[in-house]
Amino acid sequence: MGISSGLLIETFTPQTLTETDDGMGGTVTTWADGTAFRGRLSSLPVAERMSADKLTVYASHKLFCDYASGLTEDDRIRNSDSTRYFQIVGIVNPSNSNHHLELTLLEID
Repeated sequence: MGISSGLLIETFTPQTLTETDDGMGGTVTTWADGTAFRGRLSSLPVAERMSADKLTVYASHKLFCDYASGLTEDDRIRNSDSTRYFQIVGIVNPSNSNHHLELTLLEID
């Protein structure tokens, strides 16, 4: 049993970068959709860090969802109408309880 379904108000789809044969001896890199899931997206206060004297935003949102063991930081997340895409920069499984996940995301322009 995960988070109350009334709190999971949006649908998101994980995407994995895959290479497929282009039919001419080469490959094409594309994002392949995974299984959609429900979640709740929250904006974060500006999360920045200094690196080489440059201020860099490293997180913009947090996504709360039921536990899904297949998500990795190599995936990206898109919303249901494909208007927003997010890079996963962190995955937290609170107390290692496999109850729900808290994904730290960076919105991709």
